[in-house]
Amino acid sequence: MVLTKEQKIIIILFKEKLGFYNSRSMSKIVGISHPGAFKILKKLEKNFIVSSKRIGKAIIFSLNFENPMTKNLVENALIAESQEYKRWVEEFKEIEEISLFAILFGSIIKNENSAKDIDLLVVSEQNYQSIIQKIINGKNKISNKKIHLILQIGEDFLNDLHKNNKVILEIIKTGIVLFGQDKFIKLIK
Repeated sequence: MVLTKEQKIIIILFKEKLGFYNSRSMSKIVGISHPGAFKILKKLEKNFIVSSKRIGKAIIFSLNFENPMTKNLVENALIAESQEYKRWVEEFKEIEEISLFAILFGSIIKNENSAKDIDLLVVSEQNYQSIIQKIINGKNKISNKKIHLILQIGEDFLNDLHKNNKVILEIIKTGIVLFGQDKFIKLIK
């Protein structure tokens, strides 16, 4: 499944909550023309998916979570994004039921062949962490790329978010949510 330009814009607005985006900056990130980005953002605004705010001469856009459709569109966009990394969704399927969500990040996303390791953030309940660790340790014994696991409980993840932990913010910004998109959205928004 290929992400649409609209889905890419929605993902960027969701993952980069600390950034401010106007249609010009969004067009550069998504790789479309400024008028094209503006048209998509205005369409989303018309449907109350995004809201806009004028700052000086610029119009800044952000997601409008007061509209229940916004959560659904974000979730669908994140799921579509994960389908571009199906191999990794399948690789870590074993921990899906016992995790809140998992985010693949780092060099493995940019170039699977040249990546020397696999970076994975898993957020779960405390009582599942030893099981998840055991599963990842087992995968490390048979994998030719070492899996570097960051394992957190939801509360620690939220604390890192509130403290603007640069590592966690970068993982969110650049990573791929393999599964648990609905729980990820609930924690982030």
